[in-house]
Amino acid sequence: MDRIRIIAALVLSTIVFAAWPIVVRQFFPDQPREIQEQAAPDSTGPEHSGIQASKSPAEAPKAISRSPQVAGAATSHPLPATTQAPPREIVVETPFYRARLSNRGAVATSWVLKEVMTGGRLRAIHAADGSPDLELIPQSALETLGAPFRLHTPWLPAVGEQLNQVNFQIEGPDAGAQKVELGPDQKQQITFIYSSPAVSARKTFVFYGDRMAFDVTADVTSGGTEQPASVVIGPRIGDQSDKQTGGSYSTPPQVVAYNIHDKREGIVGSHITPPFAKITRVDEEGKQIQIDKPLAGDVDSIKIVGADGHTFLGFARVAERQVNGQLLTLDSVPSGAAVGASVAQGTDTLRHGYRWAGVVDHYFGMVAVPPQPASEIVLTNVQFKNGDQIDDYPSVAIPVDAKTPMRVFVGPKDRELLASASLRSELGENLEPLIDYGIFAVMVRPLLPVIGAALDGFAKLFSNNYGWAIIMVTLVINLALSPLKWYSSKKMKKAAKHQPRMKELQDRMKKYKENPKKYERELLELQKEQMALMKEANPLGGCLPLLLQMPIFWAFFVYLTISLDMRQAPWILWIHDLSKLDPYHILPIVMCVSMIASTMLTPQPASADPAMKMQRMMMTYLMPIMLTWFFFLSSPSGLVLYWMMSNLVGVAIQLVINKFTAEPPEAPVLPSTNAGGRKKDRSKGKKDSPSVVEA
Repeated sequence: MDRIRIIAALVLSTIVFAAWPIVVRQFFPDQPREIQEQAAPDSTGPEHSGIQASKSPAEAPKAISRSPQVAGAATSHPLPATTQAPPREIVVETPFYRARLSNRGAVATSWVLKEVMTGGRLRAIHAADGSPDLELIPQSALETLGAPFRLHTPWLPAVGEQLNQVNFQIEGPDAGAQKVELGPDQKQQITFIYSSPAVSARKTFVFYGDRMAFDVTADVTSGGTEQPASVVIGPRIGDQSDKQTGGSYSTPPQVVAYNIHDKREGIVGSHITPPFAKITRVDEEGKQIQIDKPLAGDVDSIKIVGADGHTFLGFARVAERQVNGQLLTLDSVPSGAAVGASVAQGTDTLRHGYRWAGVVDHYFGMVAVPPQPASEIVLTNVQFKNGDQIDDYPSVAIPVDAKTPMRVFVGPKDRELLASASLRSELGENLEPLIDYGIFAVMVRPLLPVIGAALDGFAKLFSNNYGWAIIMVTLVINLALSPLKWYSSKKMKKAAKHQPRMKELQDRMKKYKENPKKYERELLELQKEQMALMKEANPLGGCLPLLLQMPIFWAFFVYLTISLDMRQAPWILWIHDLSKLDPYHILPIVMCVSMIASTMLTPQPASADPAMKMQRMMMTYLMPIMLTWFFFLSSPSGLVLYWMMSNLVGVAIQLVINKFTAEPPEAPVLPSTNAGGRKKDRSKGKKDSPSVVEA
């Protein structure tokens, strides 16, 4: 078998392994089949998020000023309040976070992470831009989109809209208290109450000083009857200073849910309520729009965005539909709606039965765990254009119980934290699926604790420098795998040695196959000889051991791209963050050179065939350059450092192997001479006269 093809297959397999999850994440995100379903009549409408329509695209999300309310609220009358409460905010501070709660809507307007518990120890955590406050809630979008823990009332969305705008009365802390500090073994209950002749609502938070999770209950009563309600998580929970929310090695803002069938569903914001039609006519006086595709009959709210398909203009409630669902009468036409603008559903509803759901970015998230699996969750997303970048603001509404608390976790997607028994006990559920381990999760997950422990151990030897820890672990792994490399090299050399004879056999067999009946015996003998050669120097015997390194490489890839330890971890000089790309591309260039050197040192069969020489040149030079250009220039510097060191150590090991496995050169056959110094010609063999004797 052609050895070049084997190496090509190996390299292409490596490319597929590395590129496939990236391609899937970028172009084919995990999207539940029901994502295309229209929202049910009882759960439609953007009001579950309390989102308000902005006056113009320029107002959002930068504008902080009040904007008109979403469809439905504008035509409804304000609730006559019995509860009279002035605006008030209260700050809850624990060792882990600092949360600011507002009685306007009884929501959280700020959530700053301070420390996280990883590996049994508290560790300070900072924002991606280096500032000490890591804010998880988008401050610029609070007025436009609403804040986390706002209410969604599917039975009458306008009620939820109004409840998200009124001032609740606060019970729990001392009267007038503006801050509550909780130490270990302390807890604080804060209750928000609102009542009017038409509706009353109660929302209760219970915070703990020794844990990152807390409890939430809520109930809404109308006409003396308790009505169903949901609490909204979002929008866009994550490090608000981190602008790298897309690309191959980052996770864009998305909704993650875990259903009762033990399946993780990750839906990126751009795939929630995408546009499906264009506006062909607008009648502002008649509050009508006409679209080029019919609106499904069970949808009673829509989202209108600009002609570019991204710029958010506002929500509207569908009061009437005509002309097969293409002529829509709305409660109001959002400002900026014009011919060519796009129309999308207001919400998407998923009905798989969910154990938990939340909104996450690459490192952080807010996840709600209902006391019983939720029969459905309601998703919405709003996009804003920020320069050349499109920012998504996804939210998810999860049913809440009035008596049994919903557990909420706000914090990092840290592997050790999510896998800890304490967090699982607090939440009653396993949050490990928050981390996407890729399609090789079965192989990767058992290796991650070993790699993590090794990196932590070496980091302690180098003053918590994970760059040197990566180098040391890479050295240990390559030394441990050196026997496989030795075995592989010997097999490759044998294959290269027998390559000319193998090619000769193949050429002869090809000639004999033109008349197989005539040369049946010759073909059988050639096949036996070919099998003997392959048994002695099977090139696959040299490739298969190398495949054993693939799970280790992939585990390293996953660990270095998701680990909180790599975030903001410096190495030396210009590398200040191992989770970010090398700003000067020095590491990728050195890595590319090391890949070329490693390929050049790999045993290869000699060949004068021009096609073979061209293939060898492509494998030696073109493939490393392409890999570097497409994958490693933008990859985290920690991952590049691992791959670069793996190549450099591999080159050193290969040099040693080549030295000790080199075959001694064949001794030249020197012509023999007689005593008189004249040459004795033996080339004639037995035909020479043996009777001739020199005097």
